[in-house]
Amino acid sequence: MAGKRKQPKLRIKDGCYVADFYRPDGKRSTISFGAPGVRTAGDIYSAFGKWLDLFNQHPHKVLAFKDPFEAITKILSPTTILTVGDLYDKYVAWAAQSLPPLRDGRKNPDLIKVERLGKFLDPFRSWAIADFGPDELRGVQEALVAYRYYRTNHNEEPVAYTRTGINQLVNQIHKIFLWGMGRDLVSAAQRQRLKEIQPLRFGKTAAKDKSKRTQVTAEEFSKVVANVNSVVGDMMQLMWLTAMRPGEVCRMRPFDIIRSSPECWLYIPGRDAGPVGDHKTAYHRRVRAIPLAGAAQKILGRRIEDPQSMAHLFSPAGAMEELRAKRFAVRETPVGQGNEAGTNRQPHPMINPGTMYHTEAFSNAVKRGCNRAGVVRFTPYDLRRSAATRVRAALDKDAAKLLLGHVSADTTEIYLLDEVKEAMKVAPQAP
Repeated sequence: MAGKRKQPKLRIKDGCYVADFYRPDGKRSTISFGAPGVRTAGDIYSAFGKWLDLFNQHPHKVLAFKDPFEAITKILSPTTILTVGDLYDKYVAWAAQSLPPLRDGRKNPDLIKVERLGKFLDPFRSWAIADFGPDELRGVQEALVAYRYYRTNHNEEPVAYTRTGINQLVNQIHKIFLWGMGRDLVSAAQRQRLKEIQPLRFGKTAAKDKSKRTQVTAEEFSKVVANVNSVVGDMMQLMWLTAMRPGEVCRMRPFDIIRSSPECWLYIPGRDAGPVGDHKTAYHRRVRAIPLAGAAQKILGRRIEDPQSMAHLFSPAGAMEELRAKRFAVRETPVGQGNEAGTNRQPHPMINPGTMYHTEAFSNAVKRGCNRAGVVRFTPYDLRRSAATRVRAALDKDAAKLLLGHVSADTTEIYLLDEVKEAMKVAPQAP
């Protein structure tokens, strides 16, 4: 058995007084009390003794402060009260370190929600935490309902947060206070009082719900494919045929495609990341295998040159090269005259096309294609739902679940036809 851990002791390292200690989770850490200067060695030893006593009693509360002297002042002094702004800032700092980024390097969605809350908590930054109660939380909720913002530019009408989005942000405030309660910054009684504010209910609020994804018809799909570049068009067709997620088609590489069977290839996203690959539900330890047959193989066959290549099949850089080749093919000036190909390009452009489509760029390209085709806007996820509906109609819900890669069949229901349409389909068969 491991022996009893010794109490932390001050030692001098690089001219500074530091102490090694173990966090509540068992990890070893070091805290610095600075070098003698403004404070004498005696002051530092005295502060260390106070800090150690506080750490032994309330480790989480003490470690919420990066500066040990700040912890001593704010915890021991009865006149110093932690404010809502302090709580928010400490939670943001913790979230930035603790919430991992997404697979494509973007910020964690929960961290984005926390940062978005800052402007709505600004009126209460100087308030003591104990003074922030249900009425104040309701005020934040009402401010979120009334808030309007511009999605892209100021040429469009400002939009409001949806009911679901507002509920998610208010729930994030509950998480902040729960985190503070775990560090003795928030009382359990206050945390319970805040639960009085319930999520906004459908039909009981002015906040609008996000419109349900529309069913994309084959005619609409064909029109949009004809109005986007060939790279985006191929990505759309793969989603239409396989119902894969937008992120999966964006990250597709030749290496991830197993072509051992000519009749049906298998695409395993992130095949080199581990035994189950790298995909949305990889934490369930389930392999995500997307079958590719017929038309899907023809689309990929035109683009795969090296089956072991780790480069992404679809990229803005590839789309730009195809656009330049298309323009060159219809060039009216003879080749020997005028500018030679590539001579009028900027040597160091401000924006370079990337080697991989991100889901936002892919979605924006599809929406622009809808505008050019005169079709009601849809997103790549609408193509996924449309493919699921076709599979459900031809086979059953379990087949759609397998194709979509859902862990639960309940999730698959989100993408399928409405219950009313299902009832209309079976009604003629009723006795």
